[in-house]
Amino acid sequence: MGLKDLFASIEMTMLAKFKESGFIQHNGDKGENREELLMDFLQKHLPSRYGVTKGEVLTQSGQRSHAIDIIIYDAVNCPILYSGKTSILPMEGIYGIIEVKSSLSKTEFDDAAKKIASFKELAPRDLGVIQTEEHVTLVRPSRPFGIVLGYQLAGNSLESLKQNWQAQCAAVHNVNYFVNLICVLGEGLLRYEHVDFSAGEKHMLLDTDEFVNLVLTAHKRATNNEPELQSTLRIVIEGAKDATFGRFFTYLLVMLTKMKLKTPELGRYIDPDMPITVMKV
Repeated sequence: MGLKDLFASIEMTMLAKFKESGFIQHNGDKGENREELLMDFLQKHLPSRYGVTKGEVLTQSGQRSHAIDIIIYDAVNCPILYSGKTSILPMEGIYGIIEVKSSLSKTEFDDAAKKIASFKELAPRDLGVIQTEEHVTLVRPSRPFGIVLGYQLAGNSLESLKQNWQAQCAAVHNVNYFVNLICVLGEGLLRYEHVDFSAGEKHMLLDTDEFVNLVLTAHKRATNNEPELQSTLRIVIEGAKDATFGRFFTYLLVMLTKMKLKTPELGRYIDPDMPITVMKV
């Protein structure tokens, strides 16, 4: 059995367990079951430096997120402020979130996208200070990601879901708050792609920072009456069927390995006037 076959088997098992959960009548219990299926896999298979939980995130100013289905955080440097059935974590230690849906209808997708946007609004852009033996460097943390994962479609199609995503993106005025990836098990994925016509190249666009930089560069050139970039951003449908989960996991790893976070400064949660911590590496 190759890796592709292994992930196809895992996907089949997850979908079978999801269908079993249909016997549960209480909607809250159903929701927890679908989230825990994915959370259990990620906890066991992501590298140990990545923590996986559900709960809320907290900012230095005291803002709190909604209840998030799955949070992926820095398990090495991020303290857990509260640990119970759900967790509370500082925003600076969060790589991104996954909103999980049983059936991904337009209504459910819009709900997940709005939650991702509200979560991303909390992300700080403050500079951090890193000191080495030779010099001191200012670093800005990576912007977090937001993924929507559904166990099945809801009488719709990946094509109609693409149209929903396009409409949702048009309604979001700040590109920082876009959804990064959509996945429907057993069906496929939707992701952005950057096409560079001048270079004759195209590549996946999963990274929030790269997405923002491309859009802001295009806006700046238009404002300055400079020639437009010979490129475009477009949504790609991957009808991967039973290879969907393997691709989802691969894309998740791609996003995670490109990101750098600040170490949360709990002192500034208690007293905002405390000096910035200088991290030594």
